[in-house]
Amino acid sequence: MPVRFTLRQLDIFAAVMRTGQVRAAADTLHLSQAAVSQALQELAEALDTRLFERRGRAIVATRAAHRLLALSNEPRAELEALGARLRGDADHELTGPVHIAASSTIARYLLPAPLARLLRDHPALRPTLSSSNSATVEACVAAGEADLGFIEGPAQRPDIRAALWRTDWLEIIGPPRAPARLDPAAIRDWSWVMREAGSGTRVVFEQSLALAGLERPTAVLVVDDSDAQVRAVAAGAGLACVSRAAAERAAAAGEVRFVALGAHVFARPLWSIQRHDATPTPLIERLVRALTE
Repeated sequence: MPVRFTLRQLDIFAAVMRTGQVRAAADTLHLSQAAVSQALQELAEALDTRLFERRGRAIVATRAAHRLLALSNEPRAELEALGARLRGDADHELTGPVHIAASSTIARYLLPAPLARLLRDHPALRPTLSSSNSATVEACVAAGEADLGFIEGPAQRPDIRAALWRTDWLEIIGPPRAPARLDPAAIRDWSWVMREAGSGTRVVFEQSLALAGLERPTAVLVVDDSDAQVRAVAAGAGLACVSRAAAERAAAAGEVRFVALGAHVFARPLWSIQRHDATPTPLIERLVRALTE
């Protein structure tokens, strides 16, 4: 049968141990002496042990009482700090579960390293990272299925609040035989491996082309993963536009090469997102800050 006592009873017990008197503890806690005595009796009954012995008009703590005080100090401090831990206040360790949803490029290439550093500093944190395209991440955050999201394109939903997180550079990649520089007029002479509709990378790439007055290329192959784009390009499927982080390793190995499109530079802001009606908390703010550093 579970032992049933309250944190309030432990606080009253600790006050009596600290002051050595029921009357002094009652004055400190702004309680009646009867209320203090009742709390001590209920605590002793719940623990099935004697906590104090009366000697004349004084009470003396038993050995069990001294052990209880030592054993309960740390749990009481932890429980008193529970609210601050849940909020993620600056002086407390980040603890407990948190679900982060991120677009696939961010989840695969940009978050693993800072998450690993975060876990070294806060081993009691239990993050879950899921990935999808930006549109799906927005839907997940809006539905309350994720505490925090990271997306590649601008937020498209009115029930999402977005904040600038960092800048990502996009690169056009081609197979090793591709030219180092491509005339923008020849953009349609090449086959293109594109991300799926809803991908932040694809949205930014096509919007950048439109702003430059260039016609967007037709995709001969559509994949839902930037790593699959890189592998398809390396195998000769055509050109692709990907995050530089997704292609750096393959480019260093000579499997693909970066291709400049005239003088065009492709950069995009990456965004952290929360539900529009979510109350900002120190926990989320500290998570975003830690994942940015």
